[in-house]
Amino acid sequence: MKNHAFIFSFALMLLLAKAAIFPGVNAQVWFDDLTDSSRIDSSENVLFTNSLVTLKPHQGSSSQQPGFQWTLSGKDWDWPSNVRIESAEDIDARDFLGSTLYLVADAAGKKVIEYNATNEVVSWEFYGETVTDPRYLGKPVAVHSYPEQEGNESVRKILIADEGRHRVLKVIQSTKDIQWSYGTPDIEGIGPGFLSNPSDAVPMPDSNKIFICDKGNRRIILVDEKTNAIVWSYSSGLNSPVDIDYDSNSGGLLVTDQANHYVFIINVASNTVTWTFGTPGIPDSLSAGLNFPSDADFLPNGDILICDAGNHRLIEVNGNGNVVWDFGKRFENLKDADRLSDNKHVIIDGNVPSRVGYTTAKFVSPPIDIGKEVSFLSLYWDATTLFGVTDVQLQLRTENTLGDLESADWMGPTEQDSFYVSPFTAINPVHNGHRFYQFRAKLITTNPLYTPVLNDVILNYFYYDVNTTGKIVSSVIQDTANYIVTRWTNLFFNTVLPEIPETRNKVELKITVKDAVTKEPLRSFTASNVDTANAEALSTIVGLENKQAIYLQASFKTNNSSVSPALDFWKVEWEHTLSSISKISFVNADFEDVSTYRFSDRIQPGQPYIDRITILLLDPNVEQAHNTVDVDIVSTLSLDHETVTLNRQTSGGFLLQPSIPGIILQTGTPIRDNGFLEVVDRDTLIVTYQDPTNLNDVSRDSVLIIENKLGSIYFTDANAVPVDTVGENDTIYVHVVGEFDRNITSAQDTIQLRIVNTTTSDRETVTLVELPDTSGLYNTGEFFSVKGYPLDLKNVGILEDGRIQALGNDQIGIEYDDSILPPPVLIFRTETKPPEDITNENSGPLDFDIAPNPYVLDSGNPIQFRASSSIGDMRIEKIEIYTLAGEKIREISESQLSIYYNYPIKKLEYGFAKSWWDFKNSSGDLVSSGTYFVKIYTRIEGTGKRLSRIKKLVFVK
Repeated sequence: MKNHAFIFSFALMLLLAKAAIFPGVNAQVWFDDLTDSSRIDSSENVLFTNSLVTLKPHQGSSSQQPGFQWTLSGKDWDWPSNVRIESAEDIDARDFLGSTLYLVADAAGKKVIEYNATNEVVSWEFYGETVTDPRYLGKPVAVHSYPEQEGNESVRKILIADEGRHRVLKVIQSTKDIQWSYGTPDIEGIGPGFLSNPSDAVPMPDSNKIFICDKGNRRIILVDEKTNAIVWSYSSGLNSPVDIDYDSNSGGLLVTDQANHYVFIINVASNTVTWTFGTPGIPDSLSAGLNFPSDADFLPNGDILICDAGNHRLIEVNGNGNVVWDFGKRFENLKDADRLSDNKHVIIDGNVPSRVGYTTAKFVSPPIDIGKEVSFLSLYWDATTLFGVTDVQLQLRTENTLGDLESADWMGPTEQDSFYVSPFTAINPVHNGHRFYQFRAKLITTNPLYTPVLNDVILNYFYYDVNTTGKIVSSVIQDTANYIVTRWTNLFFNTVLPEIPETRNKVELKITVKDAVTKEPLRSFTASNVDTANAEALSTIVGLENKQAIYLQASFKTNNSSVSPALDFWKVEWEHTLSSISKISFVNADFEDVSTYRFSDRIQPGQPYIDRITILLLDPNVEQAHNTVDVDIVSTLSLDHETVTLNRQTSGGFLLQPSIPGIILQTGTPIRDNGFLEVVDRDTLIVTYQDPTNLNDVSRDSVLIIENKLGSIYFTDANAVPVDTVGENDTIYVHVVGEFDRNITSAQDTIQLRIVNTTTSDRETVTLVELPDTSGLYNTGEFFSVKGYPLDLKNVGILEDGRIQALGNDQIGIEYDDSILPPPVLIFRTETKPPEDITNENSGPLDFDIAPNPYVLDSGNPIQFRASSSIGDMRIEKIEIYTLAGEKIREISESQLSIYYNYPIKKLEYGFAKSWWDFKNSSGDLVSSGTYFVKIYTRIEGTGKRLSRIKKLVFVK
């Protein structure tokens, strides 16, 4: 880099250059001479000095991620999958004739097995098939194998604590005979000869006496095998004794009291407690405490091995009550553990046994990317080791690509086969100039009880700025209020070149123009390595047009550690114009201004007759500069708020596209900016737009919100009596009720709909006027057609002639641009004449007649019925048809019936239907001649009352 004297020698020349570049006109200009940081937004890897910006050097180190730690796995052997164990509770290990034997109590499997781990076979099993078999085990939870002298022969015996049957068995292993037992099978008790959930049993050697851990009775007893008499017991303070171990040398009995969270030794002869670990009754996760211990064993060195199950650890405690060893690996469900002669352990963690013990192994790190080519200095690692027992050694491999790294040699400080054996060792220089590295750690142990712990690996390195990019970012460059940028014209910047010409092509200074909104780069310019003055045209850059705010980013790079690019100043010029007057409007799907929107109380995509919010903005000057505009929509009653984005259209203006829905809020509080407006009926939406280039240019629009109502439409006669069946020359009217979303003004409103007959292709536009209430106010939502429409029997419709052309049995409907419930259908009948009198003043609650009866098939007469009620307007819910034997053969629903003249059937009037049954059963087969029961089901409108009645019908083919 050039020195200060060189920089100051350029001062006069730079001032003259700057004066020459700046024109004396009213051009819009942004200029930064880098004398202070007021026009700099951010910087990195650069140094500001004497109005110049240059690179700065770097150095550092690479360490592992937080939480990094390597230890030996500790897993040595798994129980074979082909030997089924359902739930192991206890294991007893021994060596026999060069083989390792594991005796396992399978509680859920109701058996005891011995597995030869050397030969990989089950060498012995003990179980009973049925409860009547004395060998049947209810829940074996503990086993103990030991030799017993009988005459001149040593006989192997097995003690089994059968918790499930409240007994302890002594079994001769070779014959599987039960030599002795204590406890009454399947009977729980505390008296002589009784046990409660025994959890363990061990012999007092050469005494014919057995210690029993009588867990359910919270005691430990010593039983004479010959007399079954209890010759010693202990129960003081016991809560849940689960395990015992006896040391014949000291006469001490080791007791694990699980629920009391402690382990203690009691001298059987003196009946005194000589050692304890843990605080009785208090679970403790600290080193001096226990949490639900499950097992404890005497070790040959006098220490105690404890399964601290609640703390998920296996520990060794000395006579002073200090934890002198912890396996390190945590176990989720530790039940039992035995230390083997080689210092490994066979354990039960979960449901099956396994063996654990640390062995030396190598570990390889994943590839680590420093991010640049570096020169390495030293290697350091943090490890926990035990002198003379555990150790950590490292090797490295490095390269510049991941592909080359995979095949690189592992190296120590001197050669390929060497290892780094102590921290702070100088790194082999063969690794210099590389970017990627891996380390390989050899974790060494000479004792299965211990593992080294590798906590971190750190590589110290240095590098020049040859691989570093420096960066400075300018503040945002934009015009003043009331103006927009119409064209960016020029970029100027000056550099200071290195003094030595041949090194000038080793540096690179790049200026990038970026969008201040999206942060995306628009164009980059590389500084000349010949001239200090640089001028670039901006007006031809695609993507820069219409941008209202930009910023500059300067990037500094070098390929030589002795030189650096240097920026002296930068400048931007542009042209601008005043902003125009805007107009914003709520519009419909055809982009026409609207004064009202109709919303529903739920969002249903594609729901007909429900409006969506669309906004159109016209602001020509902003169209020159922006592709999108954000505006806020607010409701005056519900106070909901949505910010939406309008997109510039090629045809002009900005449009909310896609449109967004609105919803009528029945309960609760609106949620802002959730993608739709939550409003109430008769709410008002207001949209406000402020020109970002002219804060005084504000436009607004509002729209009235009306809740969409499920109105009802009826065909009626001139007296507004609903009809669903008409004949030739009848005149119909249309009556709409409950259409409150069409009651927009306090004056009389009108609506239009169309009566349609698709068969004859007839269509008539109907105008309905709002009916006033009893006070003369037009607030009813009830509309009636101003004229009637006669019906003609013609097969071709005449559009908009004020009459309806129809054929017999045509279904005449209504087209209406709003939601209605239910859609009306009018049946045109030509052959049916109403009776002269449809009244039935003597009707009962339900009168029901069928004619003709008997009915003869193919007689030419339709089967008909009539029904009436004296207690209210009535609907026919369904008709059921039964055989004479009471078998239901057909059901006809309300929707399958055609009740003509009046429906619902008016009180004390008849409703009629004909051809209501085709004399077929539910399978579509014609029924046989005979007598049938017809049961009609009805309901009385407005009361919830339902009636039914049965009539006989004789059918003759």
